[in-house]
Amino acid sequence: MKISRRKLLLGVGAAGVLAGGAALVPMVRRDGKFVEAKSRASFVEGTEGALPKESDAVIIGGGIQGIMTAINLAERGMSVTILEKGEIAGEQSGRAYSQIISYQTSPEIFPLHHYGKILWRGMNEKIGADTSYRTQGRVEALADEKAFDKAQAWIKTAKESAGFDTPLNTRIIKGDELSNRLVGAQTPWTVAAFEEDSGSVDPETGTPALARYAKQIGVKIYTNCAVRGIETAGGKISDVVTEKGAIKTSHVVLAGGIWSRLFMGNMGIDIPTLNVYLSQQRVSGVPGAPRGNVHLPNGIHFREQADGTYAVAPRIFTSSIVKDSFLLGPKFMHLLGGGELPLEFSIGEDLFNSFKMATSWKLDEKTPFEQYRIATATQNTEHLDAVFQRMKAEFPVFEKSQVVERWGAVVSPTFDELPIISEVKEYPGLVINTATVWGMTEGPAAGELTADIVTGKKPVIDPTPFSMDRFKK
Repeated sequence: MKISRRKLLLGVGAAGVLAGGAALVPMVRRDGKFVEAKSRASFVEGTEGALPKESDAVIIGGGIQGIMTAINLAERGMSVTILEKGEIAGEQSGRAYSQIISYQTSPEIFPLHHYGKILWRGMNEKIGADTSYRTQGRVEALADEKAFDKAQAWIKTAKESAGFDTPLNTRIIKGDELSNRLVGAQTPWTVAAFEEDSGSVDPETGTPALARYAKQIGVKIYTNCAVRGIETAGGKISDVVTEKGAIKTSHVVLAGGIWSRLFMGNMGIDIPTLNVYLSQQRVSGVPGAPRGNVHLPNGIHFREQADGTYAVAPRIFTSSIVKDSFLLGPKFMHLLGGGELPLEFSIGEDLFNSFKMATSWKLDEKTPFEQYRIATATQNTEHLDAVFQRMKAEFPVFEKSQVVERWGAVVSPTFDELPIISEVKEYPGLVINTATVWGMTEGPAAGELTADIVTGKKPVIDPTPFSMDRFKK
């Protein structure tokens, strides 16, 4: 692809600005890169044959959000078609850390997480298959009195507002109960928050199992079928245009994950999300290791998988400097270097590649979605090595553990860290379900909420905090 002189100058100029400011931003790093990849998820065969001529609803994206939305719509009697540019759960839905938690979430996010946990606990029975979901419990050790006070305050508030006729099962634990949960820990942890109903889903099997159930109840799933855009008639959605033809429909749900901003940008709608990278790994289990989900304030985070391996995450976001960084970066600066999920920056060829990627196209033209069937970020080996070493130092039993697999991941949060689950008023019939960083927890609840919006049913959760209108203020 040729690059215009204007874009080249913009790219070079941006690089110069960043280079000149590197002394002011010591966290700029040179690792992290957006790349084509292979799916980690178990394979789901797509629907054979030609695209349907029409469908009551079309879902763009075959990750957890798209699949759960499709299931909810199909169970309400609608004909539903999922269009996925690559493979089911090929990107973040097959690469997530995948704790199912609600602890310390904001008041806006909490209902999605609390209700999501409820739905996950009944999911295996609902679909008649093993999603890999288990209720394991999650321990989050508290480092000091300030953390203890914060935990107590959050638990009290959350218990009062839990809702859904299901109490909050999070409490403070100490003594033998804590010691048994953190067996072999070298640090003398004295107090922790224990989320008894926290669960775990292995992303490589969870979403594919749900996709197979969706097919069983009539959802058509077309993989390797990129959507190029949407057409309207009479001011409303009329057709979804793909690389393989068009489908007539009056309802579209965009669950495009990291691609939602690019897709909507071609339609003149700004989605203020910024891609950030994470790294994940699995290590082998060992006899006598702590069970369930563990989060320690010294930067140790792990989750026991169904096969006995452990998912181990550094829990550090890395933002690769790209064209959108100059447009949106200032809004994300409050996340830099602190908080639960600290943000670092990287600079490299992603910057120049971002000026080359097409941001507008006609519906008869090839799109970036056809170039990147499955995409992710390169893993940060430094981050992965560091957290594994911390894990082995804290729990010496893991000295005999070995790395099984490592991978990169990409999520696209909004600057307020809330998902977008919203109608698009400029395009009646279009609903967006995207921008989550807790997709596996939120997926079942977000899918039901999205279906409520599509069908005009009273929403199971108040969608106001997730509305597109919040960006217009």
